[in-house]
Amino acid sequence: MLLVAGCASGSRAPAPAPAPAAPPPVVAATAPRAETRTLPPPPPVAAPAPKASPLAAEQRWLEQLFEGTPVRISAEAGGEALQLLVPIAYSFEADSPKPKPALQAVLDKLGQSLKRQPASKLRIGAPGPAARALAARQHVLSRGVAAHRVEAAAVSSGDGVQLWLSLANVAGPSGAISRDGDTPLSAARQSH
Repeated sequence: MLLVAGCASGSRAPAPAPAPAAPPPVVAATAPRAETRTLPPPPPVAAPAPKASPLAAEQRWLEQLFEGTPVRISAEAGGEALQLLVPIAYSFEADSPKPKPALQAVLDKLGQSLKRQPASKLRIGAPGPAARALAARQHVLSRGVAAHRVEAAAVSSGDGVQLWLSLANVAGPSGAISRDGDTPLSAARQSH
């Protein structure tokens, strides 16, 4: 009854104080865990591009210049020479050794190639009289190319003027008639 009487009286007994909270558990200090990621493999190292032959660049340049013309260009001798063929109809008048303007334009561009590629040489093979090959050679020399870099040869036949631009001595027309000057080479000199 007292219990009931105490409830009815309106006074309440103080509530017991809460128990002290337990301290947090002690955790041993550890180093932060490193995050592991799988990195992609490094990209493969590309092999260096093979160095293009100096004549390969000249071939591309000449092909662009003479695109749409009858001038034919082909690589020869393992990439050490270019052969250009200019049809005879665009090369000389019927009875004249003087190069026509079309052949002169081709010779001018080959002269520029010779200047850009100091180790290169040019051989000119012209069908017909030897004077044609010599006149074509003289045209190139008049553009400032050293005489020892341009050789002329008469060829017995053909459908045009054959031009060989090379980095090394490659086979071109036989019967060279001029190397350092405008005088024919002796047969003995040709055989050496």
